[in-house]
Amino acid sequence: MGMQELLREYEQATADFLAAANKLTESELDQGPAGEWTPRMVVHHLAHADAYCLTRIIQVLSEPGTTIRSFSEEALASSDLLKYRSAPIEPALALFAATRNETARLLRGTTDTDLARTCIHSEYDEITLEAMIKHFTGHPVGHIQQILDAVSR
Repeated sequence: MGMQELLREYEQATADFLAAANKLTESELDQGPAGEWTPRMVVHHLAHADAYCLTRIIQVLSEPGTTIRSFSEEALASSDLLKYRSAPIEPALALFAATRNETARLLRGTTDTDLARTCIHSEYDEITLEAMIKHFTGHPVGHIQQILDAVSR
């Protein structure tokens, strides 16, 4: 798969997640099975995860071979200071949209050859730009279904 196709899929995943999240009503934000993430938490998770993703794209484009550090999504979600369970989602959605747009802008300046650039992930070892893009594309797609499942109960 080439860069242009990857970029189209990435941008579609962004649009699909934003469309699903923007349809959530205030009462749906905190729905979901006990012990599971609510739609509100999912939105905050994606905003923060994509901030990490943008940083990683910047690193692999500017410093191929650099080491990137893993992060704990559970630590983020359970932080009292980050307030995943109560903070309004509008700033998180704006952050998600902004980081995704900037990532897409950066990727538009790359070629199929750049897909082979690598970095070293602290947990997964060497990872290519192509694998990163595929992962970052699939991430919000999986969470769309999580949101739909939570509000359908």
